[in-house]
Amino acid sequence: METLFDRAQVYVGNVDQDYVTVGQLQLDLLKMNGCQPANHVLEIGAGCLVAGRPIIQYLMPGRYVGIEPNTWLIDAVKEGLPDTVALIEEKRPLFLDVMDFAASSTGSNFDFVISHSILSHAACWQYPLFLAAVKKVLAPRGVVLASIRLHTNDNRIAGDSRDQEWVYPDVSFFSWETVRDLAIEHGLLPEWRPDYRELFIERAPSNHHDWLRLTHLPAGPIERK
Repeated sequence: METLFDRAQVYVGNVDQDYVTVGQLQLDLLKMNGCQPANHVLEIGAGCLVAGRPIIQYLMPGRYVGIEPNTWLIDAVKEGLPDTVALIEEKRPLFLDVMDFAASSTGSNFDFVISHSILSHAACWQYPLFLAAVKKVLAPRGVVLASIRLHTNDNRIAGDSRDQEWVYPDVSFFSWETVRDLAIEHGLLPEWRPDYRELFIERAPSNHHDWLRLTHLPAGPIERK
């Protein structure tokens, strides 16, 4: 009999051991960028806590905020993995049910923002909305790690798909030029990190996402490359 947790796994695209593997990879990525248990982390697109559970376990209490408008996904995790209830009670994460990526209502600045498989389904107008939202809450030395689709599954550069609506379960695509220029316009320095993509594909071969690393724009002229 299919459970709510089974439905949630299908909805977010997890198969076999991807729930554990992809979640741990996202925590590993945060650690590679210097994340410590005392840091404040915002996850945009918490889903059924694929990354949320290991990140919440790693962080000190009250350090995790997750944005997830599909609140039934979090309910599904509580049902399917009952120890999640005790974890939430112990670590006191905050979940926001918003559609615009905004976490300014928390009054917090975040050392890290992570977003997996959100921009890869976003309409063209949602990417700048995402940038504006994270810029408002990013700590001065903060880091944003976000997956996006620049390549097709067969590793061809895709270009801008210019979708006008959220695309799901299919994916939307952006060109590097669009990603770079809009990030700079919003005061963020973008890095395209093929090494992060390779890390994910090595351990989760179906995870074809490209990855961005964004930080506050430094003073002075920026070379666009």
